[in-house]
Amino acid sequence: MMMRRLRRLMLPIGLSLLILLSIGLSMYIWTNPSRYERESKVSTASSNSTIATRTIDDVYLPTQLVHTDAKGKQTLLINKNVSLVTQFKEQISKWDARSISKVRITSARSYTALLNGQDSYVLNFPDSVTVSMFNTIFSQNLQSYKAAKFSRIVIPINDTSHIYLLNDSQHQIYSVRLKQKSLTKMQKILAAVSVKSIPVAMTYRHNATYLDYTQPVKMQQYSYLLNKLAASQLANRLLDADGNSSVTVHNRKHEQEYTTGSYKRMTVNTKQGTVKYEDYSDAGNQRQLTLTTQLRKSYNHLVSIGVPMDNIRYYGYDTTSNSVIYRSYVEGFPIFNQTENGDVRVQMTTNSLERYYFSLYSLQVPVPTTGKQQSVTLPSTSTVLKKLVAAGFKESKLGSIELGYHWSKNTSSRLVIDLNPTYYVYYNGAWRTYTSMLSGS
Repeated sequence: MMMRRLRRLMLPIGLSLLILLSIGLSMYIWTNPSRYERESKVSTASSNSTIATRTIDDVYLPTQLVHTDAKGKQTLLINKNVSLVTQFKEQISKWDARSISKVRITSARSYTALLNGQDSYVLNFPDSVTVSMFNTIFSQNLQSYKAAKFSRIVIPINDTSHIYLLNDSQHQIYSVRLKQKSLTKMQKILAAVSVKSIPVAMTYRHNATYLDYTQPVKMQQYSYLLNKLAASQLANRLLDADGNSSVTVHNRKHEQEYTTGSYKRMTVNTKQGTVKYEDYSDAGNQRQLTLTTQLRKSYNHLVSIGVPMDNIRYYGYDTTSNSVIYRSYVEGFPIFNQTENGDVRVQMTTNSLERYYFSLYSLQVPVPTTGKQQSVTLPSTSTVLKKLVAAGFKESKLGSIELGYHWSKNTSSRLVIDLNPTYYVYYNGAWRTYTSMLSGS
């Protein structure tokens, strides 16, 4: 009886100690602001701290692995301990991509047939990348069609010499001829680990592919300790790269503005914990910005910001603002609501203006789950769509419906963030939870 009581007490005691340790460290950092907050004009010293980063091939990896079996049944494959997408990356990197050619496709139906081909795997990117980025991600050296865009890789199981790169927007297909293609090791890995299979259906309509969840989905809730970047360190990194600049600080209500000269400005919203950085030093100089250039350079900027990149992945490219978008991911699902847009944005314009927008806050380490924090069962995509239409939303105006995590503050500790699974709907240019749309909030 005594042993049982001790076991029951171990989890809350361990959690309390972890939170107390984090509180102590955070209080030290937060109550000892750097000279930026104390003085209106100071000289800075270069930050020599090492920033932990992820390599470019990891940041631009696909985020989903879908399997289509011999009967055409599709499932999203997940393992919370092993990244199955990373395992596929390692296998593809060992294959020898000899050549690439464009396949003539005359209809959306033909495109859909390959997308949903029986006995195949599909690696889905959140948005378009290029063949040049394919070379970087998978250690290949294809020379043709390097600027061609695609967002999916179809890997037929029974074809020993080809994979296919698919571009949704124009239902284009590129065939990559391979040598040494083998799925034997990958299939052994899938058989050896515990794989969660979620029933899905990939549907192609209006020049876009949608991943629909065909049955109710059981999703785990998570909690993480919170990490906060110090504004002073960011000012060091972004405004004073050479260590010789003078940084001016202006304090306003809920806002701190850091500037150096007339060309660089960093604005911190102290209430929301968001940062906007602007660099006008090269503004006016025209430059060519291909998608490949944008993706590569924005990654370098992401590294220079110094945001923790453990969970960061490429999410998309906004053609309207010339911005590359990144999000934090958990088990292959994106996290929303971390900022107004729920993302990190790196903007580079053709006239050389650069802007970054991101949050001071990020996930640190997962907190052990408690009895109250189990799993949530969400309805199928079709059920969500029917409820929204019944509530008065026009189906023609409803965009993507995406399964993800809602970032919210823990009610018990300000140092803990809760990640709650839900559906997000892209509506009127913004992501909203389907529950907030139904409730009218």
